[in-house]
Amino acid sequence: MGSKENIPLESIGQRLVSMGFDWHSADYFISPDETEPAQQEDFPYRPDFCILGLCVKGWIEFEVDNVLLRIYPNCFFAAGPERTIRKIKQSPDCKLRYLFFTKEFLLNNITNFYELESFLFFSSATEPYIQLEKEDAEPLLQLYDILKNKRHKINSPHHLEIIRSLFYTFLYEAAAIYQKKEVAQPKFTRDAELNSKFQQLLIQTDSKKHKLKFYADSLFITPKYLIHAIKKSSGKTPGKLIDEAIIAEAKMLLKDPDHNVATVSERLQFSDQASFSKFFKKNTGITPISFRSHR
Repeated sequence: MGSKENIPLESIGQRLVSMGFDWHSADYFISPDETEPAQQEDFPYRPDFCILGLCVKGWIEFEVDNVLLRIYPNCFFAAGPERTIRKIKQSPDCKLRYLFFTKEFLLNNITNFYELESFLFFSSATEPYIQLEKEDAEPLLQLYDILKNKRHKINSPHHLEIIRSLFYTFLYEAAAIYQKKEVAQPKFTRDAELNSKFQQLLIQTDSKKHKLKFYADSLFITPKYLIHAIKKSSGKTPGKLIDEAIIAEAKMLLKDPDHNVATVSERLQFSDQASFSKFFKKNTGITPISFRSHR
């Protein structure tokens, strides 16, 4: 597939256009219960979203991080933003049931942005699929059926809250399956271990530490080696992950009416409100004030 840097990063909207789906949200997607559309040609891409899926009929081949996978019925698959994916081919009767969602979509239901990292099936250190017994697949299929029935009921009361809650339940059902199968243990490479410890530090410091040196010193390694290890293990630089954690925390605080831009800036330990506003706009494209007005 070549270097990851040369492979395009795609949003949910971009991926759905290439698949021929018309959909109303840029933050999540629930697949229809129909035969998977056959694409004539698919190029490798890196999702900026999370994928959860289950094959229910036929088969399909994917290349994930240069590894060829053939997915059969009752095979559960998952992928996080660090993966590189390319669809190869499929059987004419292939039917998949899958969910796409951005990490931000679940923020209202998750206390800490990096809690998603605890679901090991999104990690590049974990196999992207497992073959399930029918009884293990059944809870996921039942949840999908509920979600499918709510696909287009966007005007119903509390629609997004219900969808978020069901997605979160799906995640925990999948995590329980991985734990039962005992296949979700990360590969114990030095880089993967450092990445795990780095992610834990991001959680523990509550996004207040901005400097790479703090994390390197905490892990007793040099900043240069930290960059190498995290980039190799996650596909992102530690600086990028730090910025993502700060932005995620900032968005949650800005949604709280008890916090204004100044208090958020102070809580996240920026030198002043102007520095925080500049950082926020650089990473999101809008100012903190604009974000608050559209929350």
